[in-house]
Amino acid sequence: MPVASRSPTRLAGLSPNALGSLYMGIGSLGYVTNDALIREATDEGLDVYQALCLRGIAMSVLFLAASRIRGDRIARDQLTRPLVVRVVAELIGTALFFGAIVHLDFANAQTILLIVPFAVTLTAALVLGERVSGRLYATVLVGFVGVLFVVQPATDAFSPWSIAVIGAAACLTIREFATHRIASDIPASVVALVTAVSLTVMTGVLAAFTGWNAVTTRAGLYLVLACLCLMVGYVLTIQSVRVGDLSVSAPFRYTTLLGAVVLGYLFFDEIPDTLTLIGCGVILASGLYAIHLERCDPSRRS
Repeated sequence: MPVASRSPTRLAGLSPNALGSLYMGIGSLGYVTNDALIREATDEGLDVYQALCLRGIAMSVLFLAASRIRGDRIARDQLTRPLVVRVVAELIGTALFFGAIVHLDFANAQTILLIVPFAVTLTAALVLGERVSGRLYATVLVGFVGVLFVVQPATDAFSPWSIAVIGAAACLTIREFATHRIASDIPASVVALVTAVSLTVMTGVLAAFTGWNAVTTRAGLYLVLACLCLMVGYVLTIQSVRVGDLSVSAPFRYTTLLGAVVLGYLFFDEIPDTLTLIGCGVILASGLYAIHLERCDPSRRS
């Protein structure tokens, strides 16, 4: 099975690893902003899966239009096993995460999801053979401890819905590796379109059971903005794992941490407790140190 191209593509003098990291950082901010807007839509009276279905319809139309403009077509032979695995992982992860996010503090749910970079880094070393130093392994371990501070499994602040977010994180880890194995001749717009259509169908089925409510003007605006943010997230995170090492770009998901705390405060008046703030600090510090290790290791630059 052909894997993503590792060609030395440059943008403004950036190396593939630097470019992949830039894509991951911006794309991750697109994801977290989308999540906040979807939750805002549910606060306006929409069922969460209804909101996701409506957003999915808009995304599918936009991605289809973009594919037609670019001349991209979905062929039967493009529906390879990695693409199917990616879509299934995305479906399950989305159902778990958004089922939980309406029951948890927004920033806490987003922070728990940051277990993904740790899982990606370790799996990239064990499965793909990407070189990971002992110091980076230690950094990953420290970051995981930070996640435990946020989850707080041994305190009254623990919520069973946190387990659903951890399950979503596992699905997203699988998604990253499946994306990495999708052939480079399959356009990112095709991958995004197949994913968007699949999510629309799944959430539409779920919404048929959970409820379908009237859409207010404000809720509709939130959904439009969420759609645009998620399109940015889809395209850039797909590209990020195609141009550089997974273990290098993964730490740039930590941009969601600051975004989640800020959005949680602005949108939902959430102020993290002391343990959560400590956990956020540990995760952020470990992520930045992981980036520092990569920059100081010439052998990891492409």
